[in-house]
Amino acid sequence: MRTCKHIGRLCAFAFAGLAIVWACAFDTTLREYLDARFWLPFSKQAAHFERPDIQRASEPFAGMAEGGGKSPLAALRAAYREISVPVASGFDLASKRRVLAAARADQSLTLKEREEVDLIDAKIDMRVGQPDEPQLLLSAKEKLNRFLSTAQTPEFLSEARGWLARIHFLLGEQTAAGKIYLDELNRNGSNLSRETILTSLQMTYRYDGGADLLAHLEEYFDTPEHAAFAIQLVTNPRWDRMGWSSDGKDEQVHGARQTFARVAALLEKHAELLRSEKGANALALLAMRVALRMGDPPAALKIASRVSSRDPVRAEPDFLWMLAASRFLSRQYAATEAPLLKLFRSSGSSDSQKAAAAYALCGVYQKTGNVVEQIRFALWLRAAARRERLSRSTPSAIEDQTIYWAASGWDLSLLLDAEASPAQLAAFLERYPNVPEVRLVRYSLAVRLSREHRYEEAATIFESIHALRRSPRMRQMAALHAQANRTDLSAQAALEARYRLAEFISANPDRIYFNDALWMRLQRYALDAAQDGRLSRPEREAQIARERKLKDEQEELWRAYLILREVVRDAGNTAIGRDAARLALTCLRRISDRFGRQSEIRHADLELSAWLRR
Repeated sequence: MRTCKHIGRLCAFAFAGLAIVWACAFDTTLREYLDARFWLPFSKQAAHFERPDIQRASEPFAGMAEGGGKSPLAALRAAYREISVPVASGFDLASKRRVLAAARADQSLTLKEREEVDLIDAKIDMRVGQPDEPQLLLSAKEKLNRFLSTAQTPEFLSEARGWLARIHFLLGEQTAAGKIYLDELNRNGSNLSRETILTSLQMTYRYDGGADLLAHLEEYFDTPEHAAFAIQLVTNPRWDRMGWSSDGKDEQVHGARQTFARVAALLEKHAELLRSEKGANALALLAMRVALRMGDPPAALKIASRVSSRDPVRAEPDFLWMLAASRFLSRQYAATEAPLLKLFRSSGSSDSQKAAAAYALCGVYQKTGNVVEQIRFALWLRAAARRERLSRSTPSAIEDQTIYWAASGWDLSLLLDAEASPAQLAAFLERYPNVPEVRLVRYSLAVRLSREHRYEEAATIFESIHALRRSPRMRQMAALHAQANRTDLSAQAALEARYRLAEFISANPDRIYFNDALWMRLQRYALDAAQDGRLSRPEREAQIARERKLKDEQEELWRAYLILREVVRDAGNTAIGRDAARLALTCLRRISDRFGRQSEIRHADLELSAWLRR
């Protein structure tokens, strides 16, 4: 994993090629599929545990109904509404209790109305109680438990469960609160809104339940639903990109393995619970998830192999992702393609899951050498980001993401600018001539052709995509290059032709050989294969060579200098030779430090300067 470089504090995020993420001014991530942490299981939030087609009630809460005239119950409702939302200052509890007593003494109340009075009684205590002075919270808790054992009105029972969960939460009793909320999430007839329950679960567990969930994990093995929720939450991937470093890394890894080994032991101990009808398909998914979090892909593969080919679980996005992850991490790169393609094409996959599959496929095709398909999925990510703005659906905290996308888009940029050959770019265009964002590939091919002095071909492509500034420049380059390479010119005319070619190139930095459609002036940060420890040695050496070749080919001032150096050599101490030397010096001194070759440039500068002083 490579760490974000912090330049400035202002942050914005634009997915897959639009460049910038949360806590840094721009995102320098690249080749994230080479990091084992990229392949962690998908994260789970409360909404993932909601069953479809739950029918909810929408009745007024106790004390919130209007009407009732001047009855004691109406007065109690009015008194409760005054405190039903948090207030900055306290209120007169004694006066509320007097109104409550008057309502309770009313012999005309129906059973439902009496239950409403009892529930309001508990809610008044709850409104007054505070975690640091819990007496009234404990009183409300006792009253709600008593109410739940005797009441009959469905909407009040549902509301009471919600308030009881709230009190558990305020008292720091995560397990009790969470189980109530989770049950209410999938209870038909619940009078708690979906949004209320999901927000409450998020507040109770945050991202992964924290230390409290780990400490009480076995208590969740009372129902399949509770167990599945707890295991999936506690195994949520945590990717501390800002804090993960070599310092203490071994201790972090060891601690994580111990944690998930304990989770695996609990899963094995309670396997029968998850083999029940309600736990159908859950056991394999949970076991694979735990195995991957333990860093044991072979174990995950073994579990996957036991799942019948006819089992519907094999088509679930989570299974497909974890199967692909296990294969990739086991270096079974070719075999990784099939589950990722199924995930990408599945109607059951979310937008972010499809994007995960697309980026993972970029990694698969990088490993298998299928450059055309690698471009296809990298380009799809760019198009999807612009069309759907997928990044907006990701969690707001960088360590809480399911998958960390290489949001810089530099995987695609490197593919188009250095890794794919012009022939492979052309092959892509032949196979996928009309895919979204294909113009970028055409533009990049034209730039690559210009680096090979195929200026007429480049001009034709630029004209076809209406790159109206580049196309005439390519025509000029074609004419100048042809003139400079004529064999029928006199020696002096040939020198002058080469000088004019170099002069034109030097006057157009970043406008001939540099691809200005890709990098947003941040290219230097992407070209650091020498520091990427995730690459194998052969991969690193090959990538370093590609990066050097790219720098040499795209730097107009360097290429102009090389031509001028030959003119100086051939012309000698003549007017054109000295003009060429002076222009060559100007080129050398204007080359950006991103180019490298600093010692060569200094040596050439000294040599030319000395030559001009003769």
